[in-house]
Amino acid sequence: MNILNLIGRENELFTEDIASHEKELSEIVSSSRFLVIGGAGSIGQAVTKEIFKRNPLKLHVVDISENNMVELVRDIRSSFGYINGDFQTFALDIGSVEYDAFWNADGNYDYVLNLSALKHVRSEKDPFTLMRMIDVTIFNTKKTVQQSIDKGVKKYFCVSTDKAANPAMC
Repeated sequence: MNILNLIGRENELFTEDIASHEKELSEIVSSSRFLVIGGAGSIGQAVTKEIFKRNPLKLHVVDISENNMVELVRDIRSSFGYINGDFQTFALDIGSVEYDAFWNADGNYDYVLNLSALKHVRSEKDPFTLMRMIDVTIFNTKKTVQQSIDKGVKKYFCVSTDKAANPAMC
């Protein structure tokens, strides 16, 4: 089945833009250090793979889901193999003291991409999930933005799904 036909397209949305800027994009990525938070989710996996295939100096991926992280690494290894740079995954909750210890032990990144989110939730009926959603989308975003500022990260990027109702889109 051709997914592009289902959505009425002949080409992927950014194919031409990526192709016309591939050399510059690859140069930037291959000389940079990345942290992808929420890297085992649907958006995070796609972003992680795009960074990985351009051979970054460092690519650290953090996600709370160890199982999804294992699948991500298997997919990357079978699709792209290995890179010369430092590629590591960490099964951490960014709201935890363990994440803070991880950040304080290194935290040297040029780019931090926060793609963490809760999705498929009906928080308007569940106050406990709503509290968790607020932690992930607001407090953890605020925390990681401040950590990035403190360490002199070049760029911080944050996005969430529509279902997470993220008012903290950066």
